Amino acid sequence: MHGFEAHSSLVHQGVNAIEAAAELVAHLKSMARRKRDQGPFDPDFDPPYSSIHTGLIHGGTALNIVPRDCEFDFEVRPLPGDDVDGLIAELRDVARTRILPEMQAVRPETGITITEMSAAPALATPADAEVTQLAAALSGSNGTIKVPFGREGGLFQAAGIPTVICGPGSIDQAHKPDEFVALEQVARCEAFLRRLIDRVSLA
Repeated sequence: MHGFEAHSSLVHQGVNAIEAAAELVAHLKSMARRKRDQGPFDPDFDPPYSSIHTGLIHGGTALNIVPRDCEFDFEVRPLPGDDVDGLIAELRDVARTRILPEMQAVRPETGITITEMSAAPALATPADAEVTQLAAALSGSNGTIKVPFGREGGLFQAAGIPTVICGPGSIDQAHKPDEFVALEQVARCEAFLRRLIDRVSLA
């Protein structure tokens, strides 16, 4: 968000970038609620819907100055097949038709930029796929689950490489103080790799 700086006693002469950003963040929250309540849904995921989340926001210099700049980072974690492009197009439309006209009515040089920082398609490998069955056999697992966290698997799948996600650890211990992988999980990973090496050696 690029607004226009002014003293807070003259708010009518400024364009508050933080408030403009807050309107977009609020719309993202409404989109997140819509996904939560209306889906699409896949009960194999937790949560069973596409999630939308704002994680970082920075803006302003002092309380008595109308903030000129504000930026925020948000993410969409889509279910396979959900329309991420449509969600981003909706956000751009809100920015263009509802927020930007009010900003530029005060200062024409103000603006809103939405930039994609990274993207990866959702992974959707069928439970009966050969690679899934192989991973299940090597791990000794009787079932499969789907995970909502980021990984490169969707990129491999899009390139035509059969892909599953497997490995030690739990997302419950990730991205927090004292992050760890339980030794029991490491041992299970070692056993998996040994079985894989044996399978490849016999091939």
